[in-house]
Amino acid sequence: MKRIVLLAGLALLGSMSHAAPETPLFHVKQSPKGYSVEIPKRLLSKDFLLAGRVQTVSSMNNKAKLCAGQRLYDPIWVKLKYEDKQLYILKPDVKNGCDETTHPSFPAYERNAVIPVMEAFPVEQETDSSIVVNWTKFFTEPIEGVDPFNSKTQPGRNIPSLNKILAVNAHGNHLEVSVQYGYEGATAPFLTTIRKSLSLLPEQRMTPRLHDARVGYDFVQNRRFQLASPGIESQNLITRFRLTPAPEDQQKYLRGKKVKPMQPIVFYVDDAFPESWKKAIKEGICEWNKAFEAIGFRDVMVAKTYAEAGKGFDPDAIDVNCFRYVVSDFPNAMGKHWCDPRTGEILQADVLFYSNVISLLQKWYFLQTAAYNPLAREKTLPESVMKRLIRYAAAHEVGHCLGLEHNFRASYAYATEDLRRPDFAAEYGTTASIMDYARFNYVAQPGDRVTEVFPPYLGVYDYYAIRVGYAYLPKEKAETITQWVDEKQQDPMYLYGRMNPSVVPVDPSVQNSDIGNDPVASSTYGIRNLQRIITELPRWNKGANNPFEGMPADYKDLQSYYFSYMERVIPLIGGLYSFEERRRNEERKTVPVAGKESERAVDFLLDELLDGYRFLTSEAVQQYAGNQTETLVKQQKQVLDKILSSIVLEHIAQTQAQTGFTYARLLDKVSNRLFAVKDADVLTRNLQQNYLIRLNELLDSKTPTYYDVLLLPVVVDHLTEIKKELELTPDLWTNYLKLKIK
Repeated sequence: MKRIVLLAGLALLGSMSHAAPETPLFHVKQSPKGYSVEIPKRLLSKDFLLAGRVQTVSSMNNKAKLCAGQRLYDPIWVKLKYEDKQLYILKPDVKNGCDETTHPSFPAYERNAVIPVMEAFPVEQETDSSIVVNWTKFFTEPIEGVDPFNSKTQPGRNIPSLNKILAVNAHGNHLEVSVQYGYEGATAPFLTTIRKSLSLLPEQRMTPRLHDARVGYDFVQNRRFQLASPGIESQNLITRFRLTPAPEDQQKYLRGKKVKPMQPIVFYVDDAFPESWKKAIKEGICEWNKAFEAIGFRDVMVAKTYAEAGKGFDPDAIDVNCFRYVVSDFPNAMGKHWCDPRTGEILQADVLFYSNVISLLQKWYFLQTAAYNPLAREKTLPESVMKRLIRYAAAHEVGHCLGLEHNFRASYAYATEDLRRPDFAAEYGTTASIMDYARFNYVAQPGDRVTEVFPPYLGVYDYYAIRVGYAYLPKEKAETITQWVDEKQQDPMYLYGRMNPSVVPVDPSVQNSDIGNDPVASSTYGIRNLQRIITELPRWNKGANNPFEGMPADYKDLQSYYFSYMERVIPLIGGLYSFEERRRNEERKTVPVAGKESERAVDFLLDELLDGYRFLTSEAVQQYAGNQTETLVKQQKQVLDKILSSIVLEHIAQTQAQTGFTYARLLDKVSNRLFAVKDADVLTRNLQQNYLIRLNELLDSKTPTYYDVLLLPVVVDHLTEIKKELELTPDLWTNYLKLKIK
């Protein structure tokens, strides 16, 4: 692991929130032998961060799909050690440590926690105060775990003759190196520039704040070995910027006066953005000032353009936060941060905002609100709406830069019917947090007179989360934070939900892109709005052969939305609501979904599978969309498979004794509806066949589960009963189905 964590792709900041020295810590000299770096001896044993980001690429069509400004790895914590005419780069353990260095047992800990050496360099010169090393090879060779392009991600065979250092700059507390790499790609050559940074970490560490898993913050893991009373203390530390009042303002702050922070959080907005976007982005960045003002800080967030930063501004330097523009056909946006692994202090953050993200925002806006919102039907959005969409997306991504995670439970805080009330929608938007994936109001109906269709600029939860993470405490007390969180746990507005990857969401209240606390009602309203769009679109888009021509979404997008509304109901079946405990590693508290709600969910899904979809296949639709049978068969099979997925079946095993909604009840409801259809059309026949195939798959599964002893006897009995029923009405089709039953 020679280079796995080396000085290589360095790009971390060390002095971002702290005044940098007027003269650089490092001195660099170029000679025919390459680049030599003079390192003051006072820096030996100090803590540094090494990081790397992409500066330029010849194409985003690379193996890792990386673009300019992007980073693939978190920075690495390193130390420098000088011994026997060698400079060693050490990599401390970022997760484990022991602070009881004077305890008699500390040598026993130390013997098993030796800091490994990542690289060694001969020292060329030495004075009383410094050493000089040649770091040319170190700068130019990719470092695993730091460089974005490495043995796993590089887009082809490296061409050594194209690898070269373009620039080395030392300023403040960090060293910035730009390196070019060339590759022989599979289809085309590839050229990239990587910015590597080495940055001195703050000598005065920020006081860390313990992570409470009931509030959505990113965190760094921290385990401390205790020697006085042997044990291990696991404490996750939230990631956050260092935000404190100036010493002269502390008493004002504690008396409730609003003060400016000692160090504001400044974001620099890329000059390459269209002019019409820049103001909206700045407003989205500064939107968070409202939450900071609520905890006593004013003017925390500052937004400037690159041009306003002044001549010589370097957006790739380790000590600046940037809001970057990526011209791409890929619709995306992402907010990332780098932090001090010792404390969780955020040292640098970036937003990558892709040019085509606006098409995605416009598509959502159209499909979710056009049924009742004339502005969403426009082929070219009014500038006021465009700015609102950009401002929303910008604020969301900046929330990630501040340390906040997605809160997928926030939209569940609102009663579905309240979203149809103009006064409620105007005051609260579609969700209690901008960090949710709630999007726009697809519940409101024509005639409801709802005009505020957006998520809030900031929701109730966002103010609360900023207080938990950033309120200044003269003396950090975990009990204080715990009390703040405890006070809000009975109010759904303040609950947090983390969604783990799963075929079916584990918790019906923690889902992506949903709104309202009644998934059946919310999806019913959403589908009604899609039906209205299909019906009215020829009138809205007169003269077009295809009513979707030139519109923000096409027919396939609408069809996909229809099935997504169905899938949001599936987690209710035998479902479990799961609530975070204070510590991330504690078992979550769970509450089963009521049996009648599971029944209602199954009824809704069967109604849609057997009949509700027909608006998608009307004669008028087929004239421009073509025959959709094959696509619908695939989509319906996907829904049916998820109804009988392992997640749903496991939940029923856990809840059926409490709720009365059993395996037998689920299978009976599905089969009674599917096989009751006489003269079944091709879609229904495929549903019947796919249902039997799925049940056979459960019987033949090569990966047994603990609940098989509960499930499989029911499946065998159920298939036996279906076969008996089919034998009562023999014909070509029923005879075929009988052969599908094992």
